[in-house]
Amino acid sequence: MGNKLPPPLPQKNLRLAATLNFFFPGAGLVYLGERILGAALASAFVICLVSVLSIFLVGYGRYLTIALGGDILDEGRLEQIENVFHPGWLIGLAIAGVAIHLISMAAFSRAKRKHGVGR
Repeated sequence: MGNKLPPPLPQKNLRLAATLNFFFPGAGLVYLGERILGAALASAFVICLVSVLSIFLVGYGRYLTIALGGDILDEGRLEQIENVFHPGWLIGLAIAGVAIHLISMAAFSRAKRKHGVGR
């Protein structure tokens, strides 16, 4: 009996991996086999995204309550509007999301070279 070689692993599609990683940080890494790092980055990105959406929607609800709840010029209601969206949190989470995206792109580039992925 001769030495039988195992069938070659299917070649990963680099364009698909790059597209996945661009639109959802970490997904391209999971596709390339870097499951732990990809899942960690994807989870962190989802937490940032859900947090931003939650803060925005709660703030928008408060804004509507203030804007539609009577005379906007009564008792400092205009001053309340500036604090409903928590801009510090939104900016901080946006910066964290961009940082996660950049880390994901750098890790993708490293994983691409490591796995020798072709087109």
